[in-house]
Amino acid sequence: MINRFSRWATRSNGWCRHRVKAVFTSLFVLAVLNPTIATAEDDPLGSPVSGFDGTYKIHLSENPKIRSSGRPEPGYFDNLVIEVFKKAGIPSQLVAQVPWKRVMELATKEPGHVIYPTTRTESREDAFNWVGPISRTIWNLYGISTENWGEHGFEQVLNEARIGVLLGSARQGYLQQRGAAQLIMVPREELLLPMLLADRVDLIAIGGNILRHYINAIDISDTPGKLPKIDGALAYRSCYLYAAISGDMPNSDIQKLQQQLDDFKRDGFFVENRRNHGLSTNQSGSFLSAMLDLDNNGVSCVDLNGDGDDD
Repeated sequence: MINRFSRWATRSNGWCRHRVKAVFTSLFVLAVLNPTIATAEDDPLGSPVSGFDGTYKIHLSENPKIRSSGRPEPGYFDNLVIEVFKKAGIPSQLVAQVPWKRVMELATKEPGHVIYPTTRTESREDAFNWVGPISRTIWNLYGISTENWGEHGFEQVLNEARIGVLLGSARQGYLQQRGAAQLIMVPREELLLPMLLADRVDLIAIGGNILRHYINAIDISDTPGKLPKIDGALAYRSCYLYAAISGDMPNSDIQKLQQQLDDFKRDGFFVENRRNHGLSTNQSGSFLSAMLDLDNNGVSCVDLNGDGDDD
């Protein structure tokens, strides 16, 4: 197993596990007592109703907390989606980020909400119009490397491991569908890493870039040099991410938006936007090769069952 996080987290010679558990148990309690904005996904219930006024509502994926942290991805997605609407000539207005569950509830009742990055799943297919893909993610179960969960098969892990996952997320729904026996669900994504380090769960289902951000923040500000190695124990699914638009929208609008995104992938803006936000621009790598291949429009998720690697 290739360790994706050896440069962010190292174990010191004098590290004591019970001390780290105590530290991160405290972090967990503080996080529960100090609610923040959630950034994860929730499956919609019901169907959007009519009442579109002609202006799309772009729900920004960035909030002040994440903006000040230096994490690049939210600004990247915001800029991409805003420019797609602008260049396509489609009227839109920006809406400050609110909890993901609230956004999804709004989308079931009102047309014209633009939500991203969103996993395109079968359960969501008919509830939204889709523009993308705008990214791709490998779903990994991450754990402390010395626990060696990667040596077990995916089915064994589902049966035996305590898996932390965000409540209402697409990952939760998928793991439940696959028969995970011990899902530990949390209301906010930032609780997952403290739970892993406090030995409350064996593995966590979280995005690799997001986990890297949380590891960096803890390593720098709380306990530098005293974290155990964390790696992607099992890659279990590959999914494309889209901008999801609620309601029965004009087909001409959706086609214009998709065409503009495709043009950005042809003319270099898509890659340049990644460069401007500190993200990889390696067009020979598997990620950008897949993203720039317009034949992948409409692709959702593919099961890996533990056979794969993180982007």
